[in-house]
Amino acid sequence: MNNIEILKKKLSIVINLYNGGKFEDSIRKSRMLIKEYPRQIICYNVLSLSLMSNGENEEAIQILNRALRYESKNIHVLNNLGLAYYNLNDFKKSQFHLEECLNINSNFFDALINYGNLFLTLSKLDKALNVLNKAFALANDNSKKLKALMAIGNCYLQNGDFSNAEKIYLKVLDINNNYTKADKAISLIKKYKTIDDLHFVNMRKKILDIKNEKDLKYLYFALGKAYEDINDNNKSFEYIKKGNDIEKKRINYQIKNDVKFFETIKNFFSEKKLTDVSNSSKKIIFIVGMPRSGTTLTEQIISSHSKIYGAGELPYISDFLNKKIINKNIFDIKNSDDFFHNILIELRDEYFKKINALDISEKIIIDKAPLNFKWIGFIKYAFPNSKIINCDRDPMAICWSNYKNSFTSKSVGFSYDLNDLGKFYKLYKDLMNFWEKLYFDRIYNLKYETLVENKESEIKKILKFCELDWEENCLFPEKNKKIVSTASLSQIRSPIYRTSIKGWENYLDNLRPFKQELEKN
Repeated sequence: MNNIEILKKKLSIVINLYNGGKFEDSIRKSRMLIKEYPRQIICYNVLSLSLMSNGENEEAIQILNRALRYESKNIHVLNNLGLAYYNLNDFKKSQFHLEECLNINSNFFDALINYGNLFLTLSKLDKALNVLNKAFALANDNSKKLKALMAIGNCYLQNGDFSNAEKIYLKVLDINNNYTKADKAISLIKKYKTIDDLHFVNMRKKILDIKNEKDLKYLYFALGKAYEDINDNNKSFEYIKKGNDIEKKRINYQIKNDVKFFETIKNFFSEKKLTDVSNSSKKIIFIVGMPRSGTTLTEQIISSHSKIYGAGELPYISDFLNKKIINKNIFDIKNSDDFFHNILIELRDEYFKKINALDISEKIIIDKAPLNFKWIGFIKYAFPNSKIINCDRDPMAICWSNYKNSFTSKSVGFSYDLNDLGKFYKLYKDLMNFWEKLYFDRIYNLKYETLVENKESEIKKILKFCELDWEENCLFPEKNKKIVSTASLSQIRSPIYRTSIKGWENYLDNLRPFKQELEKN
């Protein structure tokens, strides 16, 4: 067997690990391949994709830049650079590399998909659809057709055009009836009225045909939503639990790690007194809380204001601080005051460097990453003129909404098990109580139930806290043209509503033990 055949065999193993979601293993083996074959660009591409899938986008960029030293015009490397920068919300650099790639080969399918998705994120729907329709026209196999159609469907879905979105997803199922991502997408926007609904019937029929657990997960969550719509709550709970059990097994989340981490945060800020760093001309409104607590609605309300830019869920704070925990052990109080002050300056500078790359003209920006509640201590000192809005809601409503929705983020591992969910919610409440005692004047506590019952008066209070003049646009977040990509997307396109407040009560028979445990001190 010659060297090329040996390389192909080794690459096949790595690619199978990557396709199977075993990213740590594919990363390790890809590194070994690069050492053995330093001029084989495919090794760099496989490693970069594995790193991106593992959330290590910055290292992926470093790897791809190494590959460019050997082949500066390699379209696969340039495309992957565009994707890595996109993952980091650095849309300028993402666009630069994707356009560089498409200038070399204007018909490169993967780059067209990434380019279209970038335009969607930038709320440039017409451009996104033009690019994605070109990708679909170029698709020369069913796999590519499905990828293009799903991206087109997502354009319509995230823009609130549910009718066209459903038509596109049904086209996906015409090509491959077992493509359950489309089933899941349809279930988000469709109201099932009877068990005889054609799509509902189709989903039930194919359960036994699907063997891949990832595909089954999407189908289970879709069926859970369909049974919820027809008020068969026991069946709904059964399928939602099946979907969660698959994801729980896959990610192997351990609540004990978060218990320890939250305690470390409290101990650190109880003992260490930091000092503010000078601020920027841009002001940040941080919207935090548990996922599914009303953070998307709150962002849509405030970003309806003419002076506000809603930037969505930015990963910058968590990415920076998680890296410093690993590399610098920032919770070691033995470090000098200068050490901590430099960390805060670096956090501020790195954050605004990435914000500036977004080319935002507005002076006030919303960062709606809910789990930033963990980092309020650092936010307070690194961004002293920022505002923090903590969204809360009935704990049963929050936990149930987390449990019944399937997420793409790896940061919500607690949401796939009811015991983990209850414990994590208590950790969140305990930490927020801790922050409020320290920084009570910097945090606005927004109750979802109060917002929907007293819309105008509560919105006025929010705007006053943010030091914003009243604008009537904020009363109508459903008219906000900002792209919405969270699990709230179907609700957010409707006027502020009350129906979801007690939806969990329909599942009380299934949730009673969980409720009793959640209510314990």
